[in-house]
Amino acid sequence: MMNMRTICVGLSALLAAQLAMADPIPEENGFSGSIGLGVGGNRVKSNLFKGDKNQRTNSLNSAPESHNDSFALPVLDLSYTFAASRTQIVFDSQIHDPLGMDDTLELGVRQQVGNNGIVSAGLLYGGLNKNTWTDPYAVGVDRDGTKRKSTGLLLGWENIMGTGFKAQLTQRNIKIDDERSGQSVAGLSAADRATLNRNGDATLLKAGYEWAFAPNQTLTPGLSWGKDKLDGGAMSNKSYGLSLDYAYSSDLNTFSAGLQFRKQRFDQGNPLFGNKKADSNAYAVDLNYLRHQLFGEKALSAFVSAAYGKSNADISFYDAEIRSLGVGLIYSF
Repeated sequence: MMNMRTICVGLSALLAAQLAMADPIPEENGFSGSIGLGVGGNRVKSNLFKGDKNQRTNSLNSAPESHNDSFALPVLDLSYTFAASRTQIVFDSQIHDPLGMDDTLELGVRQQVGNNGIVSAGLLYGGLNKNTWTDPYAVGVDRDGTKRKSTGLLLGWENIMGTGFKAQLTQRNIKIDDERSGQSVAGLSAADRATLNRNGDATLLKAGYEWAFAPNQTLTPGLSWGKDKLDGGAMSNKSYGLSLDYAYSSDLNTFSAGLQFRKQRFDQGNPLFGNKKADSNAYAVDLNYLRHQLFGEKALSAFVSAAYGKSNADISFYDAEIRSLGVGLIYSF
């Protein structure tokens, strides 16, 4: 099941994260980072993503229909460095789930530990532009929207023991402001409705190896393991993922490409679909390009970013597909 809640913010976070190679702590005190803004469009197939044109679904037994959305595309990556102590305060976007375009804002600290790498810790908040349906299963009526918020912690270690290995662990609490899943379905018991509850905790562990195989180029294979321990057993799941990222960067050009694959396995059957589990296989591909020193301005860059993702679930109601394209400008300092 691909979560399509936060496509526009998630795409900008994906862009910022995947265009970065190894990011050492600067040698001088002061602020650094980048800010930017762009525009983009999506073509989405999803019964769960809350858009402007899919308030109504006509059946629980059919795959979703496609609709188009446009969005603003913010880019944010800010930091302040204390060079003497090799400490950096950061405020940026962190990707929780690239396949679901699910991201959070992070306020954290990075600390270089001699030649043993850089350790990090941060506070996470996800609540900007994260709208979902109060009851995704309401059929033949305009569904009401609500906020999906998350708060949590991040722990990370880059260049582990001086190598290209890196790992990151996030733990978040997810809160749906007005959770009414299944309330509109006649004959569904209170116990069955409880299995659809989307509130709870989410854990994600990611690890990878950044291989600088040629000048200015890296290849990063990665693994991920996730567990969503939600109040509803039919929504609780475990996931296993593979990823492969490529990046090239020079004075004038930066290019990246990424491929992700994920298996998601649910704890209980879904009472709306004959107690069948919503197990799914999903993949996503993205391409990103930056042109630096735009119009001769050293700090100004232009970007174009494209992404495609698809999830095939054992329950067709949860199938999803997305095509996204965005363009914009970034100012670095």
